[in-house]
Amino acid sequence: MIVLAVAKVAAVLCDGLLAGIFLGYRAGPQPALHKLDSSSFIQFQQAVHVRYVRFMPILILGALLAAIVWLVMIQPRWSTPFWLVASSVAGIMLIAAITRAVSVPLNNRLMTWSAEAPPADLRKVWEPWDRVNTIRAFLATSVLFLEAVALSL
Repeated sequence: MIVLAVAKVAAVLCDGLLAGIFLGYRAGPQPALHKLDSSSFIQFQQAVHVRYVRFMPILILGALLAAIVWLVMIQPRWSTPFWLVASSVAGIMLIAAITRAVSVPLNNRLMTWSAEAPPADLRKVWEPWDRVNTIRAFLATSVLFLEAVALSL
Protein backbone atom coordinates (compact mmCIF):
# COMPACT_ATOMS: atom_id res chain seq x y z
CA MET A 1 0.00 0.00 0.00
CA ILE A 2 3.00 2.32 0.19
CA VAL A 3 3.01 2.50 -3.62
CA LEU A 4 -0.61 3.64 -3.59
CA ALA A 5 0.12 6.31 -0.98
CA VAL A 6 3.10 7.59 -2.98
CA ALA A 7 1.04 7.61 -6.19
CA LYS A 8 -1.74 9.61 -4.52
CA VAL A 9 0.66 12.18 -3.09
CA ALA A 10 2.61 12.49 -6.36
CA ALA A 11 -0.57 12.88 -8.42
CA VAL A 12 -2.03 15.57 -6.20
CA LEU A 13 1.32 17.36 -5.84
CA CYS A 14 2.00 17.43 -9.60
CA ASP A 15 -1.59 18.44 -10.38
CA GLY A 16 -1.51 21.14 -7.73
CA LEU A 17 1.68 22.58 -9.17
CA LEU A 18 0.26 22.46 -12.70
CA ALA A 19 -2.98 24.13 -11.62
CA GLY A 20 -0.99 26.79 -9.80
CA ILE A 21 1.24 27.49 -12.78
CA PHE A 22 -1.56 27.59 -15.36
CA LEU A 23 -4.01 29.51 -13.17
CA GLY A 24 -1.35 31.86 -11.81
CA TYR A 25 -0.17 32.70 -15.32
CA ARG A 26 -3.78 33.15 -16.48
CA ALA A 27 -4.61 35.47 -13.59
CA GLY A 28 -1.44 37.57 -13.63
CA PRO A 29 0.98 37.80 -16.54
CA GLN A 30 -1.40 36.75 -19.32
CA PRO A 31 -3.68 39.82 -19.17
CA ALA A 32 -0.78 42.12 -18.30
CA LEU A 33 1.21 41.03 -21.36
CA HIS A 34 -1.40 42.56 -23.65
CA LYS A 35 -0.35 45.99 -22.36
CA LEU A 36 3.30 45.48 -23.40
CA ASP A 37 4.74 46.37 -26.76
CA SER A 38 5.64 43.44 -29.01
CA SER A 39 9.37 43.53 -28.21
CA SER A 40 8.79 43.42 -24.46
CA PHE A 41 6.21 40.67 -24.94
CA ILE A 42 8.74 38.51 -26.79
CA GLN A 43 11.49 39.14 -24.24
CA PHE A 44 9.21 38.20 -21.34
CA GLN A 45 7.78 35.10 -23.01
CA GLN A 46 11.21 33.84 -24.05
CA ALA A 47 12.57 34.29 -20.52
CA VAL A 48 9.60 32.42 -19.06
CA HIS A 49 9.81 29.67 -21.67
CA VAL A 50 13.47 28.94 -20.96
CA ARG A 51 12.57 28.22 -17.33
CA TYR A 52 9.27 26.38 -17.82
CA VAL A 53 10.44 24.13 -20.65
CA ARG A 54 12.64 22.27 -18.16
CA PHE A 55 10.03 21.15 -15.67
CA MET A 56 6.61 21.33 -17.35
CA PRO A 57 7.07 17.97 -19.14
CA ILE A 58 8.13 16.41 -15.82
CA LEU A 59 5.06 17.77 -14.04
CA ILE A 60 2.63 16.68 -16.74
CA LEU A 61 4.20 13.24 -17.09
CA GLY A 62 4.48 12.87 -13.31
CA ALA A 63 0.81 13.81 -12.85
CA LEU A 64 -0.26 11.38 -15.55
CA LEU A 65 1.85 8.42 -14.43
CA ALA A 66 1.00 8.86 -10.75
CA ALA A 67 -2.73 9.08 -11.52
CA ILE A 68 -2.53 5.98 -13.73
CA VAL A 69 -0.77 4.02 -10.97
CA TRP A 70 -3.42 5.22 -8.51
CA LEU A 71 -6.17 4.20 -10.94
CA VAL A 72 -4.72 0.75 -11.59
CA MET A 73 -4.27 0.08 -7.90
CA ILE A 74 -7.91 0.91 -7.04
CA GLN A 75 -9.40 -0.52 -10.24
CA PRO A 76 -10.77 -3.75 -8.76
CA ARG A 77 -13.14 -1.72 -6.53
CA TRP A 78 -14.94 0.28 -9.28
CA SER A 79 -16.02 2.75 -6.60
CA THR A 80 -16.58 6.50 -6.70
CA PRO A 81 -12.86 7.26 -6.17
CA PHE A 82 -12.09 5.08 -9.19
CA TRP A 83 -14.32 7.19 -11.44
CA LEU A 84 -12.95 10.43 -10.00
CA VAL A 85 -9.36 9.32 -10.66
CA ALA A 86 -10.31 8.00 -14.10
CA SER A 87 -11.78 11.42 -14.91
CA SER A 88 -8.61 13.09 -13.66
CA VAL A 89 -6.49 10.85 -15.90
CA ALA A 90 -8.64 11.91 -18.86
CA GLY A 91 -8.17 15.56 -17.88
CA ILE A 92 -4.40 15.22 -17.63
CA MET A 93 -4.30 13.45 -20.99
CA LEU A 94 -6.28 16.33 -22.50
CA ILE A 95 -3.85 18.84 -20.96
CA ALA A 96 -0.92 16.90 -22.44
CA ALA A 97 -2.59 16.67 -25.86
CA ILE A 98 -3.45 20.36 -26.19
CA THR A 99 -0.08 21.35 -24.81
CA ARG A 100 1.63 19.22 -27.45
CA ALA A 101 -0.69 20.30 -30.26
CA VAL A 102 -0.85 24.06 -29.60
CA SER A 103 1.50 25.32 -26.89
CA VAL A 104 4.68 23.47 -27.86
CA PRO A 105 4.64 24.51 -31.55
CA LEU A 106 3.90 28.12 -30.61
CA ASN A 107 6.61 28.11 -27.93
CA ASN A 108 9.08 26.73 -30.48
CA ARG A 109 8.05 29.47 -32.90
CA LEU A 110 8.38 32.08 -30.14
CA MET A 111 12.00 31.10 -29.56
CA THR A 112 12.81 31.97 -33.20
CA TRP A 113 11.43 35.50 -32.92
CA SER A 114 13.63 38.53 -32.43
CA ALA A 115 12.57 41.22 -29.97
CA GLU A 116 14.23 43.74 -32.29
CA ALA A 117 12.04 42.68 -35.22
CA PRO A 118 8.82 41.18 -33.85
CA PRO A 119 6.31 39.61 -36.24
CA ALA A 120 3.66 42.04 -37.44
CA ASP A 121 0.84 39.65 -36.53
CA LEU A 122 2.29 38.69 -33.12
CA ARG A 123 -0.94 39.04 -31.11
CA LYS A 124 -2.96 37.07 -33.66
CA VAL A 125 -0.35 34.28 -33.79
CA TRP A 126 -0.19 34.10 -29.99
CA GLU A 127 -3.97 34.12 -29.42
CA PRO A 128 -4.37 30.30 -29.58
CA TRP A 129 -1.70 29.93 -26.89
CA ASP A 130 -3.64 32.21 -24.55
CA ARG A 131 -6.88 30.35 -25.26
CA VAL A 132 -5.27 26.96 -24.63
CA ASN A 133 -3.68 28.19 -21.41
CA THR A 134 -7.12 29.21 -20.13
CA ILE A 135 -8.41 25.73 -20.94
CA ARG A 136 -5.39 24.11 -19.25
CA ALA A 137 -5.93 26.25 -16.14
CA PHE A 138 -9.55 25.11 -15.93
CA LEU A 139 -8.67 21.46 -16.58
CA ALA A 140 -5.77 21.33 -14.12
CA THR A 141 -7.89 22.94 -11.41
CA SER A 142 -10.69 20.46 -12.13
CA VAL A 143 -8.25 17.53 -12.00
CA LEU A 144 -6.91 18.75 -8.67
CA PHE A 145 -10.46 19.02 -7.32
CA LEU A 146 -11.36 15.50 -8.54
CA GLU A 147 -8.25 14.00 -6.95
CA ALA A 148 -8.78 15.88 -3.68
CA VAL A 149 -12.31 14.51 -3.48
CA ALA A 150 -11.06 11.00 -4.33
CA LEU A 151 -8.52 11.29 -1.51
CA SER A 152 -11.24 12.19 0.97
CA LEU A 153 -13.45 9.19 0.12
